Amino acid sequence: MPTQKNNNLTDSHILQQAYGLVWEQAGIDETVVNDCTTKTPIIKAVKKLCINSHSAHTEHLLIEGDNYHSLSVLATTHQQQIDLIYIDPPYNTGRKNDFLYNDSYVDDNDSYKHSKWLAFMNRRLQIAAQLLKQTGAIFISIDDNEVAQLRLLCNKIFGEHNFVAQMIRKNKTGSGHDSAQIAIEFDYLLCYAKHKPSLVFAKETLQVQSDTKYKLADAHEPHRGKYYLRDLDYKGSYSPSLDYALTVPDGSIILSGNVSGKPNTWRWSKAKVAWGIANDFVVFKQTKGIWKAYIKQYQYVDNENKRRVRQLPYRAILEYLNAQGSKELNEIVPQNLFRFPKPMGLVQFCINLFKQKNIMVLDFFAGSGTTGHAVLKANKEDDGNRQFILCTNNENDICTSITYPRLAKAIKGYTNDNNKVIPALGGNLAYYKTGFLK
Repeated sequence: MPTQKNNNLTDSHILQQAYGLVWEQAGIDETVVNDCTTKTPIIKAVKKLCINSHSAHTEHLLIEGDNYHSLSVLATTHQQQIDLIYIDPPYNTGRKNDFLYNDSYVDDNDSYKHSKWLAFMNRRLQIAAQLLKQTGAIFISIDDNEVAQLRLLCNKIFGEHNFVAQMIRKNKTGSGHDSAQIAIEFDYLLCYAKHKPSLVFAKETLQVQSDTKYKLADAHEPHRGKYYLRDLDYKGSYSPSLDYALTVPDGSIILSGNVSGKPNTWRWSKAKVAWGIANDFVVFKQTKGIWKAYIKQYQYVDNENKRRVRQLPYRAILEYLNAQGSKELNEIVPQNLFRFPKPMGLVQFCINLFKQKNIMVLDFFAGSGTTGHAVLKANKEDDGNRQFILCTNNENDICTSITYPRLAKAIKGYTNDNNKVIPALGGNLAYYKTGFLK
């Protein structure tokens, strides 16, 4: 006898059966969240720490305090104003001093290890989503410990349809790894759009002048550059209009693939091929008595003889080593708190995906200040007017002894340990501390 379907399932049972991310939330509240709910969070300027290097420069913001508190204020002041968010949150490795939750470090023995991390990230990403512009995107560095959970969490907050990429970053090389079984020398960079149809990333310009496949030259080289030969034959989706006979120089007839019908066609229409022959874009070559048709693919023009810059989307495999990040940080602020600071190149990669030079960049896990330094460097290199907002706590004097000194030196210029003068990047910096309205 068939089993009767149970139509009286409890809500908790439905929740357990539903696809998605579920984690324990009872008993893992954060004090800062409760405080920001019962009180009015504000930020207060610390005028003695503000830097005004030039009146024409953009004013950047550094906020000292818990990042949930900072985000709660920004939710009022910067709703839908942020173009780019980059964060490097705790990886939740279980190691000592990795992930601080409610004033206690979370280790591998904590049965709520993943739930605490998810609750922590969920609260902050919910606000972050409100801050992004319609054309904005968020980038999150993460490793294997939480990447699967983070993907599901971001699908929930930003929408799976707004997922852009999960990039792989090679972060170390050689023998310097601490993996027990397989040498893990990479982590990830997740990217989600606020509204994917509105997001337009810049593309990578191909350096065709150094591309060795362009070896051949003709009389058109001054305008078109060198070229390589591309087969006019095509085996793809079949179209009868692209299946026709061509007359070669000796008056004979050839067909694509030497046969009529599927799957062979020509890449170009009959009219386009006639244009190509007349304008020296199509050539015929005979090898061992067999004629073939080719397209001349030039360096600097398209297949309509118009000048163009060849571009492709950036690749999802990156190489920005942690060793470079450590070198960059320790050259400007010698320290031993940050073991794996991100290199500026990684953040600049994210910045350069935006064509605009006046974007607003937020990092609410600012740590050593890499994001701020990268924005200053990008502005100096292309005369941009980007603005950063950095949020970090002052645990172990991180903000006052590392983040702020790094930004101050980068803005004003400094002399390194080798007595080399490092020029000023310029910019103005406003320093704030979190507090509550009395």
